[in-house]
Amino acid sequence: MKLLGFLLLLITVNSCDNTKNTSNELVGTWRHVESLSDIGDGNATFHRVNSKKTMTFNTDGTVTSNENVCTGNNFQEGSTADWDTDNESFSLGDCQATYSYDADIEELIINYQCIEACGEKYIRFE
Repeated sequence: MKLLGFLLLLITVNSCDNTKNTSNELVGTWRHVESLSDIGDGNATFHRVNSKKTMTFNTDGTVTSNENVCTGNNFQEGSTADWDTDNESFSLGDCQATYSYDADIEELIINYQCIEACGEKYIRFE
């Protein structure tokens, strides 16, 4: 009986994983297709953009971009941010962004910290 208990404990300990938990649905590269802007009247809308910007959500718990990864009021220069899957956000220094993902249409919306509404819409990069 002690042997059985020891084996169960051993299996449990070995099954623990020390890697960061990442959302498999988001892992991969996303292409920027629309930007959200508000001219100050509270009527923010998305507009199509001709952008080469991409965001890549990596299995190591980072988000990388071919441009600046974080914009808005707390703009921080840099192309790599820390990804927090529990809070659906990523951050670089004082710049933090939140995101929402619609699995039905494979659409990712990233919201930055801005005085007026601002954000970017992405689709999966093929």
